[in-house]
Amino acid sequence: MSSLGSAPRAGSAETSPELPYGLSHRDAIQNYYAWQAEVFAATGKVLDHGAGSGTLAGALLRAGVRELVALEPETKLAALMRDKFAHAPQVEVFQGAIDDYLAHAGPEAIDTVVSSNVLEHIVDDAACLRSVFCLLRAGGKLGVYVPARQELFGSLDRSVGHVRRYALPELRRKIVAAGFVIDELRYTNLVSVVPWLVAGRVLKREALGGESHQLFDRLFPFFAALEKRLRVPYGLNLLALAHKPK
Repeated sequence: MSSLGSAPRAGSAETSPELPYGLSHRDAIQNYYAWQAEVFAATGKVLDHGAGSGTLAGALLRAGVRELVALEPETKLAALMRDKFAHAPQVEVFQGAIDDYLAHAGPEAIDTVVSSNVLEHIVDDAACLRSVFCLLRAGGKLGVYVPARQELFGSLDRSVGHVRRYALPELRRKIVAAGFVIDELRYTNLVSVVPWLVAGRVLKREALGGESHQLFDRLFPFFAALEKRLRVPYGLNLLALAHKPK
């Protein structure tokens, strides 16, 4: 079986309503994760930081990644990915946090780290970024995608365990303080700001249903292409691309 053929497709076990951290409908947003895999442009040995149920990992494989570490501290999610990637020999599922993998593999063991919707769950995110820096080889790449703007913080954030949402200057400061050089840093996903604000601050919802995810994913490619041309000054998320100096 080829490496691309072994990547999971929609309809896998990750649609289970029992998954934590708002992961239950991740199969419904394949366009969203395909876009992330494209903008991260991961090369070499790649570590998916906080891989969750493996949706981004699958997108990275389909984008051409040939060696992938799916890092996940949650026992249930790590077990789910071991089953999902059982026939993908290029994927290593490692249960633990970034410091656990650093102790296991040693410094400068990874070429690219991608971290999608993870740093906002970590109390000491600055220390986490320093560990990522140590783990990367000289010239290695970092891709970060996080929720943006603390004024949008509401019931949806609390329900999935968010510690914070980021402003652009804060994320820049923390990435640079860890030792990285930033190549790109921008707000994205402007289209989702109002729905998130209404659901999380007005209606006080704790989750979004599968239909909401499906609608978002149908619209996402159009708005992502638009934002690529017209950089927006505000958005539901922040995208950062950086590298470790040689």
